[in-house]
Amino acid sequence: MKYATWVALVFGSFCCSSYAVLGQTASAIAQLQPAPPATPTITCRASFGPSLAMSVPGSSAPYSAVQESSNVQTLADGTHISHKPLSLKIYRDSQGRTRSERSFCQAPGGTSDGMIIEIRDPVSGYSYVLDDQNHVAHRFALQVKHPTTAPAPLAGSIASETVQRTATPNQDSSKPSNFKESLGSQTMEGIIVEGTRTTEIIPEGFEDNDRPITVVRERWFSAELGITLLRKDNDPRNGESITRITNIDLSNPLLALFQPPADYKIVDETERIILTFTRP
Repeated sequence: MKYATWVALVFGSFCCSSYAVLGQTASAIAQLQPAPPATPTITCRASFGPSLAMSVPGSSAPYSAVQESSNVQTLADGTHISHKPLSLKIYRDSQGRTRSERSFCQAPGGTSDGMIIEIRDPVSGYSYVLDDQNHVAHRFALQVKHPTTAPAPLAGSIASETVQRTATPNQDSSKPSNFKESLGSQTMEGIIVEGTRTTEIIPEGFEDNDRPITVVRERWFSAELGITLLRKDNDPRNGESITRITNIDLSNPLLALFQPPADYKIVDETERIILTFTRP
């Protein structure tokens, strides 16, 4: 074999071997590279069970509104902790059906892709918890009382109250005393409300406290709607809490709001359920 031919064969064999080794090395490097990280998800859960409250069908003043709640705690050194306000959309029709909507599984920035919707329908005798993510309506049997006299107004997710203008202070100084006073009437959201203030004094030692604790609760109640439009609680143990009703619309909400959507699967429940929602 001529020298030139022998050199060509050896060089060609070396190149092919080199390419094969380089190809195997590149493949091994590709296998060693980590896979791109999966998008993290956050899972939120909420628990719901059969309603223990009695519902009363019948005529009631319809409305829709927004309920806003806030809380501020004051520490011993004067530091204030403001908890994130909560907002709830509420509806009630003229037959006593109620619906509430609130955001669920909020991100730190305040955005939320989830919604919890609760419906109470004393006309049909059912309540519903709607799973907005999975399109499931969890249905519970509702306790319904059919009164023989004119029913009191039903206040949806906010309990009805009867305004009391008198109260007898507790004469036993070792137990908490309550004093109630009238604040008169005024107009809120275009609706006449009556105010009361209750002052509770918890005596020294009743809760292992070394001095008396004074708790002040203020209520502004609408007899027209049968609900409290403004509630203020000032409790040194829990801070100051305010719940108010705003954006009131007195028109009758659509009946469809009190029924599961047509594309939801209805599941009858008798025990407590866990609603799970995931978001990025």
